Order: sequence, then structure tokens, then C-alpha cells
Amino acid sequence: MVRLRALGIGVSFVVLLGSAGCLGFLTGDQPLEFAANATEVDDETLAETEYRMAGSESPNRTLNVTAGGQTREVTLSSEVRRYNRTVSVAPSLEGDFARMTVYTTPSPTVGGRSVNPVDEWSTERLIRRLVDSTSGDSNVEFESNRSVEFLDGERTVSTYGATRSLNGTEANVTVHLATVEHDGDYVVVVAVHPERLDERSRVDALLAGLRHPPS
Repeated sequence: MVRLRALGIGVSFVVLLGSAGCLGFLTGDQPLEFAANATEVDDETLAETEYRMAGSESPNRTLNVTAGGQTREVTLSSEVRRYNRTVSVAPSLEGDFARMTVYTTPSPTVGGRSVNPVDEWSTERLIRRLVDSTSGDSNVEFESNRSVEFLDGERTVSTYGATRSLNGTEANVTVHLATVEHDGDYVVVVAVHPERLDERSRVDALLAGLRHPPS
């Protein structure tokens, strides 16, 4: 919950919302809504990297914000895109074990404070929330940082080692994580693949192929 503790901030917030025509929010009749633009990998990059879109969703999350002594609802509409690549990790074990999830969520501020808590989430929480796996990842350990050019800037991508279950078999995996702000949204990217695969060049190409919003 975000609390506007300073009276001056609360007053400024009321004036801002009133001028923007958001009186329904102030009276509690309706939530204040923010929607993110989707972020997707362009088709050319998907063809080059042999990844494919495996799914998409548009989850909503409602938060409570206190302003002027009143608690009101703020709804954040996010966009998720999932990409997979079929890989072989053993003679008898093949599947969509190389994956990348792109999570785009609004980054509005109220009284100078961020409403969306995603920027405060731990690495483990981001990975567990965004990687599509019923077994999840465990023993997540930081390995290194690198710079990759994507979404109009030089961005930091962090690499982690972890373990996860691949069709019932525990295996070491590599996780790539990047969180950036771009055009009013947070864009969080998590890629995971078996450690034995050299997938870094493909992951970096996928990052370079991100479009926000899609062209």
C-alpha cells in the first residue's frame, strides 16, 4: 500500500486528479486505471533465433492508495508475452526448455511515489513469478552482469545460476534477468535455459529485437 503521508502531497494529488477529470476515483465510485503497452520480439528476430511465441496474457492487479485521508483503488493492467525454443538436453530428453518471458507493467507515480511495487520485488520473486514452470527455480545465485543494447539504451542484464526440474529430472539452469523503465512502463525480461546450452547470443538477440510497443 502506498500512503501519501505529507499533507502537501495529498492536496497536490487531489488537485491533479480533479484537473484530470478523475473525480470518480476521489469519491470511490471507480478505480484509477493504468494500462501498459505490450512489449514483443519482432518476427524477424524470432525466425533468426528459432524462438516462437508460446502465449500471451493481460493480467490486472488492484492496489489500494491512500490520498486525502481516503483509501481508493488503483488498477494496473499489464501485458505478458512468453517465448519458447525446443532444445535437446539429453538423447532422450527434448522439450521447450529454453524460455523467455516479457512482462510489461505500468510505472505510474502518485505524489512522486511509484504505485507499482514491481521495482521492489526481489530477484527470486521476479524469476518465480515470471518463469512458466510448475516446479519453479531454486538455489538462485548471482553470477555476473553484462550490457546489452535494447529498448533505446545500453541496459544491464544479470545472469544467475539455479536448479529446476526438467520433466522430473533436476538440472542446472542459467537465468538472464533485466528490468528497465521505458516510455512509462516497467519492462521485465526473464530468460531461462539449461546450463549446458550456450544460449546467451540468442537471448541477447531476443532482447535487441524487443519492441515497445510492438510495431
